[in-house]
Amino acid sequence: MKKLFLFTIGICFAISLNAQSLGNVKITNKNYGLSKMKKASKRIYINSFNVDFEIYKEAVDFKAGGNGGRISGNKSSAIARAALGLDGVDANKMQEKTNLLFNNYVNKLKKEGYDIISGEEAGKTKALQGWDKASGPYIIENRTGIITCAPKNYTFYYKKAGALGLGGLGIQAKLSKELDDAIIADVNMHVMFSENGSNFFSAGGAKVKVLTNLRLIDEYVVTIPKKLKKKKSTLGKLFGSVQLKGAVESYPVNSMVSFSYGKAGLGTTAQFNGSLKDDIEIEGVLKKQKIVAYQKQGSFTPTSFSTFSNYLDAKADRFSKTTKWIDVDPDKYADGFYNACNTFLEKQLNAFFNKLK
Repeated sequence: MKKLFLFTIGICFAISLNAQSLGNVKITNKNYGLSKMKKASKRIYINSFNVDFEIYKEAVDFKAGGNGGRISGNKSSAIARAALGLDGVDANKMQEKTNLLFNNYVNKLKKEGYDIISGEEAGKTKALQGWDKASGPYIIENRTGIITCAPKNYTFYYKKAGALGLGGLGIQAKLSKELDDAIIADVNMHVMFSENGSNFFSAGGAKVKVLTNLRLIDEYVVTIPKKLKKKKSTLGKLFGSVQLKGAVESYPVNSMVSFSYGKAGLGTTAQFNGSLKDDIEIEGVLKKQKIVAYQKQGSFTPTSFSTFSNYLDAKADRFSKTTKWIDVDPDKYADGFYNACNTFLEKQLNAFFNKLK
């Protein structure tokens, strides 16, 4: 398990923006077999409650050089890297908002007459044997720049080291059966502040563009530049690093609220999956802007006037990096995060309860 830690990023600055509000909020849901779920016991196990928010984004582009002969000449490799971070996010405030989201969720379930199955009871099932256990409250950097916050008084299980926060993925039917046909609940919400811009007209060089847009995402692919690992063997050193420069790791994520009911072996017999029709934009917290990094490739075409130093200079790898930290108000950021997530949760819970009536 990754080391758990609390953090506060930078110094808090007040910023003059318009009053905070949310963009258009439209939800959607798909379901089947809910008539069977109506007959299910009034017991729910919260299998996962994942809340992520982004504080740092790094993007990279790489253009490989090569030898084009006397006509095209030689080109150097070029790397462009852009880094964008938020300065002022307060860990304690984010933990408080996450706790409040979870308490609202649990209280609404209880108000509808549901009993919440404890993590200790669920941990005794065969389905979760061999799984690791974690309990909130805590904040960790699960992936570079992506912070996962676990609420207070919440216990869950995960299977692989490094997958902390994923919960009992893919075992809802087994859990439902072993918990006396209980309903299995899952929540995933991801608040992102960055998105990749289009990089047109980057011929002859490397270029990246990152845009700011604070929002609760519908669907999104998180991309993180891979760290180069040096090969240890003599042959490996001749051929460079293990991964190509500019390579990224991709992680598809989506915000969703789901309820499952079913028996193992037959698959899930009843399902409610709630999502967003589009991202919920969180306004009045972060100004929309862009950061661009561009690096032109060096070139060398042999002529009677060329010198060896010209060749070496053109062939040398070129690197450009642009970094920017954006000041945010910690209260406005935390409030925006909470308002977007809570609105989504409430709308989906209302939709779920209405379909069971």
